[in-house]
Amino acid sequence: MGQVITVFLQVMVLLLVPMGILQVHTVVQTHNELLEVSAAATKYISNHGGRGDAEVLGKVRAFISQELAEKSLTLSEEELIIHIQRSRAADPVLWSHEDEFVLQAELPFPLFVSWLPGEKTMRVVRHGTVNMMDYDL
Repeated sequence: MGQVITVFLQVMVLLLVPMGILQVHTVVQTHNELLEVSAAATKYISNHGGRGDAEVLGKVRAFISQELAEKSLTLSEEELIIHIQRSRAADPVLWSHEDEFVLQAELPFPLFVSWLPGEKTMRVVRHGTVNMMDYDL
């Protein structure tokens, strides 16, 4: 009876360990790609500013799709949720010099199996300052 239990436990370990390693690898890779895309988007906003919230969000979405295509990342543009909010602004409309903003990028957590515990979304928050002057917009 002891041998049956031992064989059963060995089979369970052989099946579960590779799946867990693959799960961890995929999560780490997705998180790194999300960090890379959010950093690039934050830098883009800092260097370009904008004439309104809708314009900034549209330009950032276009920039992210370009980044995903050029770098051939595994992130899905349809699943990526971007929130951009100004935390301090000199002008209510223009995104210009010294305006501070918060960029939040969210993505569904990559799961292979539903019974592994974990978060449902992967989230990255970045803070930035716009470096573009009013007269350059």
